[in-house]
Amino acid sequence: MSNSIAIGVAYQDQDITGGSLNDSPIGATTPSTGAFTSIALKTSTVAAAGSTNADAAAMTTGFNLVTAADATKGVILPNSINGTMIYVKNSSASALKVYPDSGAAINALTATTGAYTMAAQTTSIFIAYGTTQWYSLPLVAS
Repeated sequence: MSNSIAIGVAYQDQDITGGSLNDSPIGATTPSTGAFTSIALKTSTVAAAGSTNADAAAMTTGFNLVTAADATKGVILPNSINGTMIYVKNSSASALKVYPDSGAAINALTATTGAYTMAAQTTSIFIAYGTTQWYSLPLVAS
């Protein structure tokens, strides 16, 4: 029997308790050469766009390097799936607006339209808690 991995599929609240990945034991205390030992994040470069949640540039899961922020342009988080983490690096010399997906909120900001503002040259992690709430790390008053 062959094991396979579904690429681009999100699983929620799953535990891996045994088995193998690429014929290497999962959870081995001393992995053999070539054993699965970490998970790499998908990386994307996204140019900030628009001035509202309706025309902001879409981000994907994983690590997003955001360019072109000018204190008015923004990006939008993907659909919130409980436990999803999105890493956002504002590489610009200006502030960046980050919007939640439709119907969701970031921290205590207004659902859908409430923008979280990231300072220039900073990084934040956004974690989905359920399907309508995102929280930022660092957690800032908002």
